[in-house]
Amino acid sequence: MATIRTFIAINAPQRVNNNVARVIGRLAALSDQYRWVKPENLHVTLNFVGDVVDVEVPELCKLIKHAIEGLKSFDMSLQGVNGFSSAEEPRVLWIGVDEGAEPLAQLYKTLADVLHHWGINRDRNEYVPHMTLGRLVRGGRWNDELLALVHKLRNHDGGFCHVDEVIIYSSFDDRGGPTYTPMARIRLKG
Repeated sequence: MATIRTFIAINAPQRVNNNVARVIGRLAALSDQYRWVKPENLHVTLNFVGDVVDVEVPELCKLIKHAIEGLKSFDMSLQGVNGFSSAEEPRVLWIGVDEGAEPLAQLYKTLADVLHHWGINRDRNEYVPHMTLGRLVRGGRWNDELLALVHKLRNHDGGFCHVDEVIIYSSFDDRGGPTYTPMARIRLKG
């Protein structure tokens, strides 16, 4: 049986993505040790689902829609560059969600409950709403110039938008990096 690598996310408008892409450009100029996210792939992940049997995707999309379509739309702002596991030893660089973090956490919890009933284990890490900028390549190292810029961008204003849609994506890896294709769009109320 074929499977589809699946995740659930929120997109920001182009003007916000352009702002974030400029930040990525500044960071990328200081390090080739990260796989930088392409501007067209920028998103705020709600839940990573993993591989879903292709014939089960419509049913999963229906369950997710039923669980969240009554939730209200909200405003979201991106603020401050940081890193996982820490800003001093960042394996993943990201820009955080400031306004809108609480509704995103509620969406995450609602979706985690649906996915748990579907048979997908809950993430053991605490949900931190963010937009990933880049991931350290295997064997890669950060450098002092990059860390200094991350520190300088701690309060960077990434932009503001209204969130009224959740998207269920498929993800396919190819030589040019991942390609994300919407499989379902779910409108939020308001």
